[in-house]
Amino acid sequence: MSDKVLYQKWRPNVFSEIIGQNHVIATLKNAVELSKTSHAYLFCGPRGVGKTTTARVMAKALNCPSSPNCCMQETSKKTFCETCESINQGTMIDLIEIDAASNRSIDDIRDIKEKVLYAPNMGKVKVYIIDEAHGLTGPAQQAFLKLLEEPPPNVVIILATTAADSLPLTIISRCQRFDFKRINVKEISTHIKFIAESEEISIEKEALDLIAQNCSGSLRDAENLLQQIATMSKNKITEQGLVKFLGLTSFAASIEILAKVLEKDSNKALILLNEQIVNGADPRMIKNQLLTNARGLIFSKNGLSSLLQETEHAIEKLEEIGSNYDLKTINGVASVLLKTKVTSNEYPPIGLELAIVEACSTEEKSNDDDVAVIKSNSTLQKNDKEISTSTSRNAIQDTKVIPEAKKSNVASITNVNHQDDRADLWKQVCSELRRKKGNKYWLGGLLSSASPQVKEQQIILTFKSNTMRQNFLDEISNGRIRKVVQSAVSDKYNEDLKIMVADSVNTEQKDSSPLYKTPVVQHAISMGAKVKETKE
Repeated sequence: MSDKVLYQKWRPNVFSEIIGQNHVIATLKNAVELSKTSHAYLFCGPRGVGKTTTARVMAKALNCPSSPNCCMQETSKKTFCETCESINQGTMIDLIEIDAASNRSIDDIRDIKEKVLYAPNMGKVKVYIIDEAHGLTGPAQQAFLKLLEEPPPNVVIILATTAADSLPLTIISRCQRFDFKRINVKEISTHIKFIAESEEISIEKEALDLIAQNCSGSLRDAENLLQQIATMSKNKITEQGLVKFLGLTSFAASIEILAKVLEKDSNKALILLNEQIVNGADPRMIKNQLLTNARGLIFSKNGLSSLLQETEHAIEKLEEIGSNYDLKTINGVASVLLKTKVTSNEYPPIGLELAIVEACSTEEKSNDDDVAVIKSNSTLQKNDKEISTSTSRNAIQDTKVIPEAKKSNVASITNVNHQDDRADLWKQVCSELRRKKGNKYWLGGLLSSASPQVKEQQIILTFKSNTMRQNFLDEISNGRIRKVVQSAVSDKYNEDLKIMVADSVNTEQKDSSPLYKTPVVQHAISMGAKVKETKE
């Protein structure tokens, strides 16, 4: 292995060597062959997918005096003219690479604008490659516009960026834009295998696939990882060694943990998790693997296995396990894992352990634990249909019809004295929850803007605004918060009442001032504030 790092040693020198960007390469080759090149290009996409490399090859193609063009050669037979060889060696003075992350000021752009006026020294055109172009300051971008729109005829500008959205449209519209995509697992695996054989590195096929799957579609990351693990293992790379190096679990281990979670076997799942942690696996990486496998199960159940960047063996295993469970169960487990925050190298991995226990207990709640949303604000009319939507720990689920209220219950609710007593009880509930905070809002503040009605073991909440209503629904979609509210209501009313939320809001309540209805005031109330007085 040479002293150069692998990604520099194996950097493509011709168009045919660039991996995974056929849609870009075909267009650029045709433009060079037909002499229909542009004065400005914008290469955007993720890191390590060939943006700067393609810009250098394009610079060679534009300056190559040979026929056919040196950059059109096949990989197996490569000979370069003096101009192209100077670019390969980095000595071509007509190729200027600028890092916009550090040369980002308006003075740097002025310097470029002055130098482009001079003719090329060796080649046919001067090529400016501006890497990380999104790093330019606002004034620098504005100063760059005129040059980008009408540069001298012997100047070509190539911008490369990982954040094209950060560039103003005035710059983007002046360039030919090419979007580079992430390189797929198969292409990365094949290329890494070729490099390993050329560098006399022994590597198992499973390790190749593992490198390709853990580089986020970046060939540069894959090449760096290959060199790092090869140095550690003295050019003998095994799957087991790579798993330990990355802090991962093997696919077999991670899919087994997920299978036990889907089976609701928390004991076995925790035992398997502990084995992986003891062996040096990173809890956050395990969580990511579990989510990746859950995604794989969902895709396989929907007949989308071809979209998965997995090996054939992995896809077969995912399809086998996925056939035993429905999408609702898999999605429930994935949702619990997704919302769980797991820090890197956490020990003991309490966050991930709690997530596994919670995922193992995610089942449909009984009707007694449901929180309902009813369609009509007037719940006492005979012909009104009331719909209950049960909420799980994560989201509001399917709706169902609630039986119609009986006349005897209507009479009891409309009794004035009884209403006064209920109002006092509701104030006590709000007072108790005044300093209880949910995910974002104070629960007492939200509930103080609701009017309760009690009937048939149900307490129906009608809010003053849709904002309050939605904020409350968001809060009680969390099972823990729902239990806190349910407990306070049951304690004060001395009976087990199911919480229901009216779909419509009460627009006839006394706080009808326009100021009261503004989002700022509504948000303040949801945080626990009280409206003392309103003035027009």
